[in-house]
Amino acid sequence: MKEFRSGHVSIIGKPNVGKSTLLNQLIDQKISIVSRKPQTTRWNINGIKTSNNYQIIFIDTPGLQINPKFTLNRYMNKEVSNSLIFVDIVLFVVEALNWNDLDVNVVKLLKNTKTTKLFLVLNKIDKIPKKNQLLSDINAISKEIEFDEIIPVSAIKDTGIKRLEELVASCLPVSQPFYPIEQITDRSERFFAAEYIREKLIIRLNDEIPYQLSVTIEEFNDTGNLIHINACIWVEKQGQKPIVIGKNGEVLKEVGRLARLDLEKLYDKKVNLKTWVKVKSKWSNSKTALKKFGF
Repeated sequence: MKEFRSGHVSIIGKPNVGKSTLLNQLIDQKISIVSRKPQTTRWNINGIKTSNNYQIIFIDTPGLQINPKFTLNRYMNKEVSNSLIFVDIVLFVVEALNWNDLDVNVVKLLKNTKTTKLFLVLNKIDKIPKKNQLLSDINAISKEIEFDEIIPVSAIKDTGIKRLEELVASCLPVSQPFYPIEQITDRSERFFAAEYIREKLIIRLNDEIPYQLSVTIEEFNDTGNLIHINACIWVEKQGQKPIVIGKNGEVLKEVGRLARLDLEKLYDKKVNLKTWVKVKSKWSNSKTALKKFGF
């Protein structure tokens, strides 16, 4: 009988390299929201994958930024640094053939961090027509920092994900599981309600105001067969409020409908979702406001 292995694995990289998509594939469940916009992820999120022989606690992190200007962005960078404390393996995710200064910034952080194992995960290989191009890319990146494993993957196409999971599991220490075997995350139902609403807002509003949006859950009441959720969407300027609401409330209605459908899949029960929009001036640069919003 194999010895049971268990440990923590941090997934880090610059913004928009597919870290959240990778996490969702690794645990076969959507727990990290995903959009094409950089900096969609704001918190560290634990995704837990348990098999007969191992339990891996994957930590999805915000994209590491260079010289963040706002309190929110500095908080997000701190989340990345915190994720590297007491982890067994770090997955450094880069986009294949798209190495730049933002990746070098991550390398600087890694060089100042003591970790047991460091894996390079080359993501989005489905976009590379000639796979032999990856070799020169790997050689160039390997000159920056030494890796224990190098794994090409496509998170969105589920390519190389099983091999990555197996390599990670084989390098974990012998240990009993940290969480019950049925648990897939350490985040609350209220957290996911807020995140799913924010995801739909980011996708719908695209380039208009995604970074000035935050969502708080004012009420979460599970009656057994139905969950009642009251959510508040926060913007920074009065002029942003009508954009979020939309003409005749169409944006807010559509965002609520799509978020409700996702939440009903997650909770496996009906959801009654109500949303409001409020203004909190310069909340992204206010420690008091950020604390209220759960940061």
